[in-house]
Amino acid sequence: MIKNRKITARQLYIASLINFLLILFIGCKYLKYAENVSGFLSYFYLTMSVLGHFFLISSIPLLLSFIFLYVFRSSLPAKIIFCVLFMLAIIYLQIDILVYRQFRYHLSPIVFKLVFGKRATDIFQFSFMNIMISVAYVLGLLLLELFILFISGKLSEKNYNLRIKATISVIVFSLTSTHFIYAWADANKYRPIGQMKNIYPGFFPLTAEGLLQKWNLVNKEEIERNYILSRACSKNLIKYPLKPIVSENSKKKNILFIVIDSWKFNCMDEQITPHIFRFSKRSQVFKNHKSGSNMTTGGIFSLFYSIPPTYYEQFTGLQIPPVFFNELKKQNYKLSILASSTLENPPFNKNVFSGIENLRLDSKGNSPAERDQDIYAEWMKFIETRSSKDTQPFFSFLFFDSAHGFDYPSDFPVKFKPALDEVDYLELDDDYDPVPFFNRYKNSLNYVDGMIGEVINKLEEKGLLKSTIVVITGDHGQEFNDNRKGYWQHGGNFSDHQIAIPMMMYDFSQPPKTYTHLTLHYDIIPTLMSSVLGVKNSYDDYSVGRNLYIPQNRKWFICGYNQKYAIVEKDKIINVSPSGMYEVVDKHLNHLDESTIDFANIKDVIHENSRFYNVSSQ
Repeated sequence: MIKNRKITARQLYIASLINFLLILFIGCKYLKYAENVSGFLSYFYLTMSVLGHFFLISSIPLLLSFIFLYVFRSSLPAKIIFCVLFMLAIIYLQIDILVYRQFRYHLSPIVFKLVFGKRATDIFQFSFMNIMISVAYVLGLLLLELFILFISGKLSEKNYNLRIKATISVIVFSLTSTHFIYAWADANKYRPIGQMKNIYPGFFPLTAEGLLQKWNLVNKEEIERNYILSRACSKNLIKYPLKPIVSENSKKKNILFIVIDSWKFNCMDEQITPHIFRFSKRSQVFKNHKSGSNMTTGGIFSLFYSIPPTYYEQFTGLQIPPVFFNELKKQNYKLSILASSTLENPPFNKNVFSGIENLRLDSKGNSPAERDQDIYAEWMKFIETRSSKDTQPFFSFLFFDSAHGFDYPSDFPVKFKPALDEVDYLELDDDYDPVPFFNRYKNSLNYVDGMIGEVINKLEEKGLLKSTIVVITGDHGQEFNDNRKGYWQHGGNFSDHQIAIPMMMYDFSQPPKTYTHLTLHYDIIPTLMSSVLGVKNSYDDYSVGRNLYIPQNRKWFICGYNQKYAIVEKDKIINVSPSGMYEVVDKHLNHLDESTIDFANIKDVIHENSRFYNVSSQ
């Protein structure tokens, strides 16, 4: 009996090696989507990673079949499990590579639900021929697995040296090399290797940026060179815009963006922000406005690119600037980019502002309040230098950070009391009293409001207000445990408290008005591109947005950052994790049954999340 189990174990091991070659054949297809691969290190990494990762995948059926062999002490269940699991692995990879080729998505629970769930045929139509080919493929695969077992059985009876130790040594070396090289590449932003995290299915490589920085193994100059190198592959990976931008603009207006970090949707009123509130009475106000993210990284990305921040990593690695800034430069706008917080973290200098020369990366000051004063003073200098005869239009971006830091000068006359003297984030829990914390936040907004009021006054004083489009909004919202779920600040969920923000646009040619239909950050740039910059293209060529002023029947929108995002609908939120796992909650974060999901919407989301990938060239 023991001898039979040993023979069966040898048989399964030999069969697994043959299956590994099949899986490796499929795995090598993913290498087609690796961009800008050159040099010994990149090719060595691809070789080691494809060997190690797909051997790891193929080892799962082998290990599970061994468990059945030694637990049940019977060869037949082990062989059945072996065949079934390897068939499932091969089918999974075959389907995954097809899905990835079209959508740059890997198979995940939400995609499986879309394809195989209830009423899936309402979304995907499979012909009789499709079904027959699929059935024939599965039957052929079953016969192949049985043949592999038969051949392996014959080979296992021979006294061949299987060199198991040598094989394991090679695989361990491959896996170790894969993860340690990836950790280095991730820390140094070396995209030819870093991109593989998203290309391989089920790949979770080692990262150790903090440790490598501590060991001085991160080189800033090397990072810069790697960023430049990675841009070489942009033509193949991304197709943005979908069509060349065509514009005709004879009468150019100035454009001013004023963005307040962490601006809660109900904190624009006569008490908290009196100057902005008064200005809103002369502007077009959008009362139901949402950001494209619940954090700064995705919020600013969605504002200027007008596409979901799920594209953030690719656009950053390739340093593709928004078409909006390309158009501003084409039309000879003078640019003034002033951010209180550094533009290197998050690396907006590598995406949103990557095409801007002599970009100011940092502001002076030891606190958010001091840095806000610095950008305010710098903008005042900028506008003072303009002559009344200056015909060159300007674009300015002012990004205030005090509200994000709950900060204001020590001598600032606070209006809202009681207010915290300082914020202790470790004390924030379900029982924490939000009032003093919230009052400090409102005081910080009140502080920023004073500077914004002076900015508006200066435009008017210089006679520039009528010829300037002024956009005042936030990058995302701010929560003070409003849902009673233990969430404070932002970045934790996609409820309105973290994604809804004030939004107004001053356009002298438009009458002051309040709009209540749903508008998004995605809509701002398309509106300006068409109405101010004279762009003739369809919005779909470069965005997912629509005209701000025209109500749209939106069933859903994408909100998030990179691969952690949500599908936000009118009455629910579908949270999607990087692994593809998902959960459904209502607008107050109470869990809902997944039967409430309309998977026809999910199909549209997948399309939207892949529309600007250049899949046609693959």
